[in-house]
This record gives sequence, C-alpha cells and structure tokens, in this order.
Amino acid sequence: MSTHSVITASDPGAAGDAAKSTGVVPSRARSRSARRPGAGGRGAGRRSRATTSPLVTRLALVPALVLLAVFVLGAIVQTVRISTTDWVGFGPMHSVGLDNYRTVLRSSDTYQSLGVTLVYAAASAVATIVISSLLAAAVSHGVKGGRFYRVIWFLPGVAPAAAVSIFWTASFQPHSGGVNQVLGHIGLGNAHAWLGDASTAVWPVVFVTVWAGVGFAFLLLLGAMEQVPVSIYEAARIDGASTARQFFSMTLPMIRPVFVMTALLEFMWAFNGFTTVWAMTQGGPGTATSILPVRIYREALLKGQFGPASALAVLSAVVLIAVGLVGVRASRSKEA
Repeated sequence: MSTHSVITASDPGAAGDAAKSTGVVPSRARSRSARRPGAGGRGAGRRSRATTSPLVTRLALVPALVLLAVFVLGAIVQTVRISTTDWVGFGPMHSVGLDNYRTVLRSSDTYQSLGVTLVYAAASAVATIVISSLLAAAVSHGVKGGRFYRVIWFLPGVAPAAAVSIFWTASFQPHSGGVNQVLGHIGLGNAHAWLGDASTAVWPVVFVTVWAGVGFAFLLLLGAMEQVPVSIYEAARIDGASTARQFFSMTLPMIRPVFVMTALLEFMWAFNGFTTVWAMTQGGPGTATSILPVRIYREALLKGQFGPASALAVLSAVVLIAVGLVGVRASRSKEA
C-alpha cells in the first residue's frame, strides 16, 4: 500500500495536505470543482453573455414594433390623411384641407352623436364599475360560493358580442320578449317598446353593455382587493369599523389606481363600442342611439363620405386622449 493511501485512510485532514504537496487531487475534490459554476470555460461564459446581450433584447422587439407601426401607426396616419380629402372609397384622392373638419364641427348631428356617446359610455362605465366593485368586495370578504361566482360572472364577457346583442334584442321585444313577460307577471305591463321608443332606447343598450362587461372589471378589482393586507381589516374591526366603512375608507383608497384605470377602460370601450349598438338598434329609432362609431360607419360605408367620417374618427380620438390623460392623472394615488 502506498504512503498516500495510508495517509488518506488514517487522517482526512492530512490527506488534503498530502495532496497539495504531491499535486494529487482526490476524486471527490475533482468532481466538486467540475460541478462548480463557471467551470465550463471561456465558451460557456461567452454563451451566457450572449443570451443577456442588450442587442439581442432589442432585436427581439423588432417584430412587435414592425406590427405596431404597420397596423396601428400606419392606420392613424392614413386616417388623418383621408380626413383632409374628398375620397369616396375608390379612385384618386383630392385634398380639401380642413373643410371636412369645418363641416363636421358645424353640424348639429355631430354634437347630438357626441352627447349620446358620452351618456352611453358614462352610464355603462359607472354601472359596470359599481356592480363589479360590490361583487369583488363580497367575494374578497369570503362570501359563500365565491369560487363559483369567479367563473359565472365572467362568462357573459366571453360570449360573442353579436350573439349577446341578438339575444337581448329578442328579450326586450313587446309582449313576446322575456323582459316584458317578467314585467307583465309582476303587474308592470308587457307591452313596453324599449328599443322602439327614442326616450328609452339607449338604456337597454347600456344594460347589455354592463351585463357583458361586469366580469372583466370584476376580475381586475378582485385581484387588487386581494392584495390589501388582511391585518388592516383586522385592525379596523377591532376599532369598530363597519363593513361599509372599511370598503369606502380603506379598500377603495388602497386600490385607487386599479379602480380608476378599470373605469377608464370601460368608458373607452363603450365610447368606441359599435357591435352592441348596431346589432340592437342600428342607431335608431331616429338618432336616439346614434353614437359616434355608428355615425362614422354610416358616413363612410353607407354614404361613401370617407373624408368627413375620418374627420369624425380623428375628433373622437382627441376626446378619448383627453379623457385618458385625466384618468391617468386621477389614478395616481398617494400610496403609489
């Protein structure tokens, strides 16, 4: 037996000293050094640096930026360009300057459509955010069947908007509609022409928009509420704060950024909404539900007036940008 083997068997500490003096490294030490991070040599280091290179990160963004430029920025530029022409959908374009904007701004129909759009969008956003806040608060505080509600309240938002609109249009019909039949059974009459009366036509559309939009807002607000520390509510209960006081004085201030941005999103989606209104009323009766997207559609595709329609679209974008800036400013909470 060699001297090195004897030393290793009798004294592990001495084995290390012997290894250093003789240049022999035990197999266990060699295996640990082989598994040590960074032991792969210069090539492994170069590969590691390449995967985190800023150049690679920038190149990965190129496809998304190209799609954004083509389908978003390109469409915006083209819309602004068409708004200064007399284009009818085919043939050459002839510049008319700002005449389309003057025509649109001098038309009373523009302000009537803008008023209907603001009423429809504001009513839809307010109703959606109020209902979804109450539902999210109930589930967040452990209401019975919370898991079931997480799923069932989101289902209307998954259904196709056209199918939902057709279903509710049939439900609001006089006599045969489900809504009127329910009202008739409780003594409120079953002959209400909800969609045929100019004074009431917008409210069924608001109802359907809210019914389909509550689920998404509910999930956003529920996620924000579940991030609020439970210890805060426990301290409030010890101090004698009621559930309503906790909701208005603690929950809402702490989820303010999410709350405001959700309301802003709902407003913008309703402002740009077309499918629900067109499927239910086509902007009627008369102009009672002729929101700006419906009017733009009529001007462009039914009348062939792409110039004024594009001018309306640009003005609508300006209004939404202004509302968005106000909403972003309001979403900045002291806590953030």
